[in-house]
Amino acid sequence: MKLKFLASVTATAAILTSFWLAAPVKAQNSAHVRQLLESNECEGCDLRNADLFKASLYRANLRGADLSGANLYEANLLEADLSGANLSNANLVNAELYGAELDSANLRNADLSNAFLGRANLTRADLRGARLFSANLGESYMLQTNLSNADLRGSSLFRVNLHRANLSGADLSSADVRDTNLQGAILSNTRLPNVLLSGTNINAANNLRQAEAERANLRGTILGPLVCVLTNYPNCTVNLENLER
Repeated sequence: MKLKFLASVTATAAILTSFWLAAPVKAQNSAHVRQLLESNECEGCDLRNADLFKASLYRANLRGADLSGANLYEANLLEADLSGANLSNANLVNAELYGAELDSANLRNADLSNAFLGRANLTRADLRGARLFSANLGESYMLQTNLSNADLRGSSLFRVNLHRANLSGADLSSADVRDTNLQGAILSNTRLPNVLLSGTNINAANNLRQAEAERANLRGTILGPLVCVLTNYPNCTVNLENLER
């Protein structure tokens, strides 16, 4: 009888242990959250899974902070310094990030739907798999930014500097990419149906051939040599200067 009881206790303990291990761990550091909200300064802080719902963080110093999994829904991060910060899997829906410093930030799989990132610095930022549905990135800096497999449907990329950015596998359906710098950008398997590409410069002809650009408007676009011959894009303007060489 005693052996059966011990076996039962052991089995129950094993089940509870496995449950605790499987349950999500709340890693929010309340002291660091309080420090941020009181001083607007929390460089390198541990803010994992922090609840910063609609928080006012105008010009906050969050350099190198760990905000992975944080809830920043509709947060005011206007001109905040998030250089090198970890925002992977963070909820940034409707967040205000105008002029924010996000240089080398980790935004992998973050949700930035409808976020305002106008004139933000996203140089070398990691946005792989990020959701940027209907986000406004107008006039932002995205040099060498990794946007592979990102959801950019309906987003505004007007006058964005995407020099040498990685857009492989990204979905830019119906996005506004007018007057944007795409020189050296990787566009392999990028979805571009109904996208506005007028006034852009795309010199990566080999990559563009692998992109899906049905019904894309390329009027006034500077393209690499022969790309229009190799494809059937409507309203396509070839860079005659390159062809004459």
